[in-house]
Amino acid sequence: MRGWLSHESGANEATRIARRTKPSADGRDTPVKRALLVEDHAVFRVALAAVLEEHTGLEKTFQASSLPEARRIWGQLTGEVDLVVVDLDLPNGEGMSLIDNLREIEPDVPVLALTNARNLEQRARALQAGADEVLSTASSADKIVGVVQRLVGG
Repeated sequence: MRGWLSHESGANEATRIARRTKPSADGRDTPVKRALLVEDHAVFRVALAAVLEEHTGLEKTFQASSLPEARRIWGQLTGEVDLVVVDLDLPNGEGMSLIDNLREIEPDVPVLALTNARNLEQRARALQAGADEVLSTASSADKIVGVVQRLVGG
């Protein structure tokens, strides 16, 4: 086990690939884009997930309210997530820990960190830990959507 997000693969490769595609009109399967959203404030989390699914290329946004819940979900989805959105303000610095470990396990998955703090040092640490972008939770929906589209290529 390389880190606390690692897991033993229970599904075979064909099953994993089948879960990652959907039929298209031309008969070719198209990739399904998925995100993991880790945010402890339920109203913000649910609203952001709805906005992301409505206005980006993301088909599904898995939601976690805590680090343990994110670990459980990630263990089931390793290799199947196209973006992680993480709240840097999770209790006990868990947001930063999550970014560190994600980079260990899946270094190519884009990470968008959100914070309500205006602390430039915290933002710099998140970028050093491997976040691709850090935005304020006060950012407009249009700005968040634009960054997500850039990160997932949608």
